[in-house]
Amino acid sequence: MKSFLIIVFFLSSLIISGYSEAAQPVQDTIYKRLELKEVHIKGHSQSKHPGSAFYQSSSLSSTEDILSKIEGVSLIRRGPIGMEPVLRAFSAGQVNVVIDGMKFFGACTDKMDPVTIYTEPVNLKSIDIKYAGDGMAMGASIGGSLNLKLAEAMLNPEKKLSGTLASGYYSAAAAVQNILAFDYGTSKWAMRVSGVYRKAGNYRDGLNRRVDFSQYEKANASISGKYQLNENSILKADVLIDDGWNIGYPALPMDVGNARARVAAVTFRNNPKGGLISDLEAKLYANSIRHAMDDTKRPSVPIHMDMPGWSNTQGAYLETQFRNQGKHTISMKLDAYHNRVKADMTMYPANSAPMYMLTWPVNHQTVTGIYFQDLISIDEKNRIDFKLRMDAAFSKLTDKMGQDQFAVLGYDVSKTVNGLLKNFSAGFTRYLNSEFTLYANAGYSERLPTTSERYGFYLFNRMDNHDYIGNPDLKNEQALNAGLNIIYSINNFSLKLSGFTSYLQHYILGQTQSGLSVMTIGAEGVRGYTNIPSARISGAESSLNYQFANGHFTLNNTIKWVHGRDNTGNPLPLIAPLKSITGLRFSHEKLFIQAESELSSGQNRVNTVFGEKTSPGFSIINLRSSYTFSLKNYNLELSAGVENILDEAYYEHLDWGKMLRPGRNIYSMLSLKF
Repeated sequence: MKSFLIIVFFLSSLIISGYSEAAQPVQDTIYKRLELKEVHIKGHSQSKHPGSAFYQSSSLSSTEDILSKIEGVSLIRRGPIGMEPVLRAFSAGQVNVVIDGMKFFGACTDKMDPVTIYTEPVNLKSIDIKYAGDGMAMGASIGGSLNLKLAEAMLNPEKKLSGTLASGYYSAAAAVQNILAFDYGTSKWAMRVSGVYRKAGNYRDGLNRRVDFSQYEKANASISGKYQLNENSILKADVLIDDGWNIGYPALPMDVGNARARVAAVTFRNNPKGGLISDLEAKLYANSIRHAMDDTKRPSVPIHMDMPGWSNTQGAYLETQFRNQGKHTISMKLDAYHNRVKADMTMYPANSAPMYMLTWPVNHQTVTGIYFQDLISIDEKNRIDFKLRMDAAFSKLTDKMGQDQFAVLGYDVSKTVNGLLKNFSAGFTRYLNSEFTLYANAGYSERLPTTSERYGFYLFNRMDNHDYIGNPDLKNEQALNAGLNIIYSINNFSLKLSGFTSYLQHYILGQTQSGLSVMTIGAEGVRGYTNIPSARISGAESSLNYQFANGHFTLNNTIKWVHGRDNTGNPLPLIAPLKSITGLRFSHEKLFIQAESELSSGQNRVNTVFGEKTSPGFSIINLRSSYTFSLKNYNLELSAGVENILDEAYYEHLDWGKMLRPGRNIYSMLSLKF
């Protein structure tokens, strides 16, 4: 009966709600959108993607704001920024989060620095999401990939200079946010410069209480240059800089004193007019991340600690698209990267000498991979696609102290760990008629354990109040995935339904280790990562978009639901409940007004062993508006809105510590575009 009620609620919501896949009768376009969920970002020009306006409420929206509205995506929240993306209940090492195809690894043992924190919408072109095996082009994973594609400089001989300046204020945290973006282009070369500065104080929640340690300050800048070598070739260079400081994490025992990222990449693109290859892209990149946790502003700290971390990655890839060979469209990708991470901790007990240990011993990891895809057009109504990926992985602890730490636990980590990862996926597309399209896929995938899972040393987990120790003998997680997607598209109406399931073997989970003493004062015990026999994750999503009244009104909705359990039938931890996001927008010439609602059911299926507690449902309402004034060659846009209009006191299930989110938040923004 319970499952039946869920299905009824799900289907009923589809009838009365709306979303973002635009009506699009062209079969090729529908196929691509099934395979790749791509949300285009509004820079200083309006995106043509019909759903982007609902994902990105204003030019000052953060990357996390946009991700939170996408079907299939949830966020683990430990503070007001730095939220960890979750794709259909898969997170951390189970998914690949990359920037413009470049591999990144955070430098924080407490996951305060997911890759998404180092980008801003102003320096992004789009966010591409692929689930399960469809995401293997970005690397071996069992949950999919999230690619934050950087905005590019545009060759433009007609309008050489264009740009945006914007500034906004948000009342809940007395937050100030400013952006700038400039493009200069000629017929031969172009350059794009963008920057963001954000500063927020401690916000007030729905009970009008100040949430201490929720402040933050950060600055982000990017430079993109492009030079046309000849008619068919382009050379591109990108530099991305992100700095954050005084970042509070109210759900954790420590904050972030400072965090920084430096990214550089050079890309060569070639589109030959003849020959076997139609498109070629080669990229060489490097990134460096430094992260330092800080507890000096916390009251009554038992022992002051310094906890810095470092992560450096260098990599390259070569991607080719071959010209059609009969019914076959083939593409290949070769990639490789090397990552070095280290994190340590120095404790300063009163009246005693400092104590030092490595929380991440120096770990060098090198991975090389090859990816192959073949899209076969059987006839006008049927297509098959095959994806195959193989990776060779090499990992080694090079720090003698780190080796000695694990020797105490009975592990010999002095030797290189080698592994081979195998990923395979097959999909079938059927164009039933001009209105209905069906896409089904299934596959097998594997992923490596993360540095924390394999080599973490006494990492404190605030959610279950345990210290965690890595397990160098972990097996790779394996997954059998399957999914079914149906699209109905006609005129100004489109509907997409998705169902998916994953059967996982050697699922990595923490289990209590007897006989080990805790390191963190107040911790309830020590847990070590281990492989449990199996787990299962299943779910369903919908997306709907309806434009009516001559395009003046657009109704948009997403619904997402996931169910997870382990081999004993117990719920998996950190599974988000059923959620629906609906937006209704009125637009006329230079004016738009948009009303939004977010509804979430409660989550009663929790894993109490891991410190989870049930979460109540909630409902919030937002209102947004914008009007554009034309001033000769300039556009002046005034935006204003109210988030959480009813000042609800609420939190989402994946919010650590059940910290209430901001209450009523009134914002305004002024932007100048030219």
